[in-house]
Amino acid sequence: MQLAEVIVFAGGSAGYTPFTYLVPDSLRAGLQAGAGVFVPFSGRMALGIVWRLYDSEPPLPPDQLRPIEGVLDQPLLDGELLQLAQQLQYALLCSPAEAVQTVLPALARASLHVMVELAEPVPPLRSVNQRMVVDVLRAAGGRLSLKSLKQRLAAAILNSALPALRQKGILRTAYELEPPPSPARDAVWVELIATPEKLEPFFQRAASRAHTQTALLIRLLLHPEGRMPLRELLEQTGASTSSLRQLETRGLVRRIQHLPTPTGQANQTIPTDLTRQAAPTFPIPTTAQREAIACIRQAIDAGCYRAFLLYGVTGSGKTEVYLQAAAAALRAGRTVLFMVPEIALTAQLSAAFRERFGNAVAVLHSQLNPSERYTQWLRIRAGQAPIVVGARSAIFSPLRSIGLIVLDEEHEPAYKQGQTPFYHARRLAELRAQQSNAVLLLGSATPALETFYRAQAGELQLLHLPERIGGTPLPAVELIDMRTQSRLTISPPLLEAIRETTARGQQVILFLNRRGFAPMLLCRECGHVPRCAQCAVSLAYHVAGERVLRCHHCNARAPAPHLCPNCRGTRIAPYGIGTQRVEMTLKELLPELRIARLDKDVLNRRDLYLQLLQQFRAGELDVLIGTQMVARGLDFPRVMLVGVLNADTALHLPDFRAAERTFQLLIQVAGRAGRREQQGRTLIQTFNPDHHAIQFAQQHDYEAFYLHELETRREPPYPPFCRLVNLLARDVNPERAWRILQRVADALEPMRGNQLLHILGPAPAPVERIEGHYRYHLLLKFAPESEPADCLRDALATLETRDRAQVQVDIDPISLM
Repeated sequence: MQLAEVIVFAGGSAGYTPFTYLVPDSLRAGLQAGAGVFVPFSGRMALGIVWRLYDSEPPLPPDQLRPIEGVLDQPLLDGELLQLAQQLQYALLCSPAEAVQTVLPALARASLHVMVELAEPVPPLRSVNQRMVVDVLRAAGGRLSLKSLKQRLAAAILNSALPALRQKGILRTAYELEPPPSPARDAVWVELIATPEKLEPFFQRAASRAHTQTALLIRLLLHPEGRMPLRELLEQTGASTSSLRQLETRGLVRRIQHLPTPTGQANQTIPTDLTRQAAPTFPIPTTAQREAIACIRQAIDAGCYRAFLLYGVTGSGKTEVYLQAAAAALRAGRTVLFMVPEIALTAQLSAAFRERFGNAVAVLHSQLNPSERYTQWLRIRAGQAPIVVGARSAIFSPLRSIGLIVLDEEHEPAYKQGQTPFYHARRLAELRAQQSNAVLLLGSATPALETFYRAQAGELQLLHLPERIGGTPLPAVELIDMRTQSRLTISPPLLEAIRETTARGQQVILFLNRRGFAPMLLCRECGHVPRCAQCAVSLAYHVAGERVLRCHHCNARAPAPHLCPNCRGTRIAPYGIGTQRVEMTLKELLPELRIARLDKDVLNRRDLYLQLLQQFRAGELDVLIGTQMVARGLDFPRVMLVGVLNADTALHLPDFRAAERTFQLLIQVAGRAGRREQQGRTLIQTFNPDHHAIQFAQQHDYEAFYLHELETRREPPYPPFCRLVNLLARDVNPERAWRILQRVADALEPMRGNQLLHILGPAPAPVERIEGHYRYHLLLKFAPESEPADCLRDALATLETRDRAQVQVDIDPISLM
């Protein structure tokens, strides 16, 4: 008897648990793993996916086992994606359900579309109810949705007639994924047709006056296709048709009659006009760019797996190399996957790709609403978008015949999933490229230490872009020793540099990777610091209309006290600095400047990020204060000064990557200063001016930092000289969390000395309690060539089901916090 293990998309935790179903004889021939199936679940029909097929004696009597009712014509997980989900489950020790949920997030909310089809000729029928059903179907052309059928006939008629008609072979039930609602064929849409070069003058000269026109352009820039229905666009922006007409007059947008394409149709042919039009728009590359492009093209044309590291200083033209490599893949009849670390960067990168390749670009990231995301997913699966631009989850795009996968800023921690399963997009990109015989292109000015080590070992081919475009020198970096500055938020040298820069009509970015007004309140009389009741952290102090304390882990809020809760003293005040404090201080010191802040607290709308950046680009702001959001991939030609307010924020965290992360952030944010043949200036405030990470960042010397950091990791070994696994147990009872991990450690003890090098712990995690749960971790070090999952699988199997559910397994962790 053939059985199927099915993951059911039904919502809630039970909806992602594998369930066993019987495979009817009528479906055995065509059913395969990865197929979308429709199964009875909790009194209704639900969509699921076949994870595994096997022949076995059923676990229940056959009359108690429910059969699969129908199968989608096209598999949900076919080929590479099914293999990728299976590798996720095996290598990361997650459940099959977690793997499927991760690979197919768009399908979690997909609607079931049940069609009833009539098989002619119909023999004479004696039942009145059956004849009524046949008559209704004939009147509808022989095919009707079950939903429409229920609207036309009473439930009592259908309940008696449908099963009998199916049994006689008169009716056939077809199951489909319901497509997203399409606009009418004559609907008017508005499409963004301006290139970034044409948009630049508008944002510089007109944006400050034409607010509604700016709102229209920003909304179109944010849309994954760069176009929207006219009515929806006007409703969302509050703009009038007169504002739209002014944009049309400027040649920035146009109205089109939208003729929707049937999204479900497969079409894997790369549009010929796309590849013909791409080449003439290429700017002339530098010598280093030309050499890198030639190597990548050669690998794409060879049609075999190759991996490259594009190592280039900030502003060296990595994006142009990506675009020309994408064009080469399209000319070879292959598709392209381009990934960025932050959702916020997809808008400007997708605009660059649309400028070069038109509407063949799809955008995927988690901030799209479900309908937008589902529409993009269907476009990609149907072959209508051979280029996908997206953040981490875009690695699961249903692209076929991939020729090129690009990870921009490959060193960024954002590529690591922060919950089970803890996958890294870089590793999955490598797997997908190997499966597809594609080219993998990793790009960074400050590669992850492990990545550069692999390039030095010959596992990745190193492509170097040593100079900025146009020969612009890297910014001059100066250190300000804050030990001599009397605890000021903004030191006098930095304040004077801000005055001088803005007086010349140039702009300033101030970077501080800490939001809020201050990290804590501190009583100067008794030393009390208010802490979160649910988490083992101090409450951050925020000023936003009202004085509040907030937990940055569980988001708990409380009014800020005027008296110390411990001693009732009056000397309780903010301690430390955050971006809010910097903003308020700078506005007091330099009230004539136009200042804005960009951090997580400001981003309460998904379009506000782009709006602030466009205001800054247009010259409406003099100073932009921000967290790491301002450090990555942004090019502002007027920015001549970058100030780093506290280079030590992450330098002494209990994490072996603290120095690397500090160095990378300093290099990235410093790279925002000085473009277009003008040298910028970076001032770094620090209490540790002699630390090697800060010294090498001042010199822009990645390779010297790499060699120094490599030696610090040899003994005791840390990556790349070993592989780490962090096991984290959470429980309201700290002893129980410790005991769970101790059992795992005991089970692993016999393996120590071969592939397993060290067992450290269990011990409290650096942040010991979050949301009322105590956190203990067990840190394991394996030989660099080992596969940790093989050793861990049996040890974790010794735990009871309830205890196993309390343990998170993070293989190759990015953070140990």
